[in-house]
Amino acid sequence: PLTARVMVNRIWQHHFGKGIVESPNDFGARGIPPTHPELLDWLAAEFISSGWRIKQLHKLIVLSAVYQQGSESRPDALKADVSNNLYWRFERRRLTGEEIRDSLLAVSGQLDRTPGGPHPFPPEKSWGFTQHAPFNTVYDTDRRSVYLVGVRNRRHPFLGLFDGADPNATTPQRQTTTVPTQALYFLNDPFFHAQAEKLAARALAKPDAERLGELFRVALQRLPTAKDREFATAFLDRYAKSLTDAPAADRPKLSWAALARVLLASNEFLFVE
Repeated sequence: PLTARVMVNRIWQHHFGKGIVESPNDFGARGIPPTHPELLDWLAAEFISSGWRIKQLHKLIVLSAVYQQGSESRPDALKADVSNNLYWRFERRRLTGEEIRDSLLAVSGQLDRTPGGPHPFPPEKSWGFTQHAPFNTVYDTDRRSVYLVGVRNRRHPFLGLFDGADPNATTPQRQTTTVPTQALYFLNDPFFHAQAEKLAARALAKPDAERLGELFRVALQRLPTAKDREFATAFLDRYAKSLTDAPAADRPKLSWAALARVLLASNEFLFVE
């Protein structure tokens, strides 16, 4: 049935960045034919036989050999299939806007995992919105991005910057852009700087010998290599010396916060291999 095939294709797209049918909103004659029609039908049949259980379908996909491949390129495979339609490697993908925001809150220890409640909308008696002065707001919250207020006439500033869905249109597949404003966000945004400072505070709470390991463990889920330690030591020393106007007691905290910003703005943090 079409419903099962469309649902399976959307879930596959979620995990791999593209669907077996690359036009997820069009399975008709004008859509793009599936690259693996037998796989699509088999997954749809498994989905139905499991009682339409989405969790079981996720498990089936992530435990497969194709999902567990690395992202390294191979010259012979690249020559034969440059678009990776045969799934001979896992394609690197950038985190979605929601994932980036939630990850920043998670590594800083500020993520509120409780379910979202009602938004603090102004009292109805105070409403004076018109066509030329429509309602528009952004409510600050540390809850997961799925609970952010969505206003149809304007995208959330953070999600709009990182290619979030347009709330006023159907978005079957998001674009992934790399633009200067994203880099400027990591340089200047108060929210990003605040999460980096809290991450640095988590590292500074450890003994001196464990601080760098804690920073890498929390931000990148791994321990620093010898090259990482060499870079970080040089960076912290150089940054501390540049803080000529800051009190000496504040320089370590500011230097570690700067190093945290470097890690949080890195491709290793922002991309899934």
